[in-house]
Amino acid sequence: MDRVTALVAIAHLKLRLELLERHPQILEGIDMIDIKRPIELAGMRSRLARAKKLEEGIAFTGKRYDQVMDAIDEQHTALQGHVGQLENESAQLGQVLRSMVAGDNGAPNDGEAGSSGSEVGQVITSKVDGQ
Repeated sequence: MDRVTALVAIAHLKLRLELLERHPQILEGIDMIDIKRPIELAGMRSRLARAKKLEEGIAFTGKRYDQVMDAIDEQHTALQGHVGQLENESAQLGQVLRSMVAGDNGAPNDGEAGSSGSEVGQVITSKVDGQ
């Protein structure tokens, strides 16, 4: 700051001070900072300590939450892979079952007559006592 600027700033401050001395009602319109009384500050140290403890507790809980969410994400990824494997196995099992049910090996099914007209295969009948 050069000398001229400093002189102008000082003159400006002196002018403001003189204006306030002549018109003190200007100060009444300005909201002053409310300075706390000592009785209002009592217990502030314990409140600040409590707030700091609470902040540390929240930070610790946040870290635990993040760890749990990371574990859940890993388990979800593993489960997605497992579900994919189960879907493949289900499809393969379905193909095997369809081929077994619909499969025709040329022989007649149990209890049906063969192409020669004779009955081929085993027919199971139940025996009831006394008959």
